[in-house]
Amino acid sequence: MEYLSNGILEIEIEPRGAELQSIRRVTAPWEYLWQGDATFWDRRSPILFPNVGRVWKNTAFIDGTTYDLQQHGFARDMIFEKIIDEDRHLAFLLRSNDDSHQLWPFNFELRIDYTLLRNTLTVGWSVTNRDTRPMPFQIGAHPGFNYPHYKADDEVHGFLSFNVSDCLVSTDIVPGGYAGKTTFDVKLPEDGLLPLTNNTFDCDTIVDATGRINRITLHDKDGRPMVTICHTMPITALWSPCGGRAPFMCIEPWHGCCDDEGYSGEFTRRKFVETVAPGATWETTYEIIIE
Repeated sequence: MEYLSNGILEIEIEPRGAELQSIRRVTAPWEYLWQGDATFWDRRSPILFPNVGRVWKNTAFIDGTTYDLQQHGFARDMIFEKIIDEDRHLAFLLRSNDDSHQLWPFNFELRIDYTLLRNTLTVGWSVTNRDTRPMPFQIGAHPGFNYPHYKADDEVHGFLSFNVSDCLVSTDIVPGGYAGKTTFDVKLPEDGLLPLTNNTFDCDTIVDATGRINRITLHDKDGRPMVTICHTMPITALWSPCGGRAPFMCIEPWHGCCDDEGYSGEFTRRKFVETVAPGATWETTYEIIIE
């Protein structure tokens, strides 16, 4: 386990998946990040690469060849090498290898940077194409955040607020974890606070692919802001298992999404696919702000 602190926040990262394991204030015992209780969900903040969500029947077609790609890809289960260990900055690198080539035919490097500045954790992603052909990919974040003072029978466990005030427009997720053909609106109350209840996620996942959402704040059950995520990605996904009957929820910025139901075309033609040229590097960041 790797540890980083700036005197205000302290975090822990596991080399397997370069996965964030803990976010705390130095002066307070509260753990912001979900701790992976398998009763609900055994992960904490996995990195989704080279696909976000499910490919149809777990089969990806690349240049006419089929590859077995499970939901959210394989990077979350591979060991990253620590390449930077500095004051307030850790970085990890995954290089393609014999194991990854069985699932993904490209030579690549995936770098994850964690940087602390005051009350903000910045997470950086860099995807470098070490192959001789353009490389398609998707990437996403999946951090879970604890509800403080959670009680299963509470009417409301917390609230979400956004940089928009009217509604979210969610893609319908059908059984199996695929995108349906319809959308539905999640209307926001006049005060802008969307209540999180035991039924909020009966729809499975709220997936807003309009590109309008770039700031999401989780509030406690009394309306006090706790955690804010800022990003510039085209998709924001919101999820909690058991329809919302869990002690945490996930706020997920995505460059990518699950396949449409029945899609069996080339991976390069999936929706929200990024492409990086040979020898080039694609980069982005998102922020986790502890309020």
